[in-house]
Amino acid sequence: MILFRKSFSFLLIVFLLTTLIMVLPAFARGSDEAGSRRAAITLKDNFDREITLGSAAMTVVSLSPGITETVFALGYGNRLLGRTDYCDYPPEAASVLSVGSLTEPDIETIVALNPDIVIASTHFPKEALDRLVAAGENVAVLMGQESFQGAYDGVIRPVSLILGDSEAGEALVASMEATVDKALAAVAGFTRTPSVYYVVGFGEGGDWTAGGNTFISEMIEMAGGKNIAADISGWSFSLEAIVDGNPDLILLPGWAEPIFKTTPVYSDLRAVKEGHAIVIDENAIVRQGPRLAEGFADLVNAIGSVN
Repeated sequence: MILFRKSFSFLLIVFLLTTLIMVLPAFARGSDEAGSRRAAITLKDNFDREITLGSAAMTVVSLSPGITETVFALGYGNRLLGRTDYCDYPPEAASVLSVGSLTEPDIETIVALNPDIVIASTHFPKEALDRLVAAGENVAVLMGQESFQGAYDGVIRPVSLILGDSEAGEALVASMEATVDKALAAVAGFTRTPSVYYVVGFGEGGDWTAGGNTFISEMIEMAGGKNIAADISGWSFSLEAIVDGNPDLILLPGWAEPIFKTTPVYSDLRAVKEGHAIVIDENAIVRQGPRLAEGFADLVNAIGSVN
């Protein structure tokens, strides 16, 4: 009986020590994470404004589809109090209250929600910024940069910092980089550089595409193509230039496909006649956020189809 008690006591001590060894590191990690959430956060936005939060933002209003996607991808969709009408991904975003459009957010609704921070991006009007700041709201405008890297440095990393979880931001960036590296390995096997035209808009309203100073043009070049609009800046192009360029591949948003392919002049382009006017998910390309790597992989596949 004495031997049994001694053995039992010894085993109990071993069990307790093992449990402590397992629990203490997890407790330390939890303490570190809690500490990062409590630490003050300071960053500069694209208007060169310094924004300081006393701690990680626990409630957020997103005024950009790319920002909304990023918040969800980082695992913090539950912190979103509001989003725009255009924030349609992931599907869970639909359950978040809409606070208006990109260019006309409902200021009164946003102020009533009283978020820790409002995060805006491209197309956000300066007047809306001024009104929100005047109402005492913290606002960060993160427009990314006109480069693929801008999705990492201008959107994902700052948003993860605001949420108090930079580790999640780095993990997301690493995952995206792995997707990009895999796609680049396919590009290395291409034997030619096809000419590419990316359709943003066309018809009576004019022809619009991604000029050479845009991150979309950079993506086309990275993906093994040659953007026929690389010599222009901005987004405005001309029908004459499209005809002269007569691209090997045309990339279309879904809404444009049936009209573009049957409209005179466009329908006579080589890519249309040869079946190389391809629909691509424009939102995965134009939004600087977590799906940009997937969008790049789609570009590589499209360009590879005419290689």
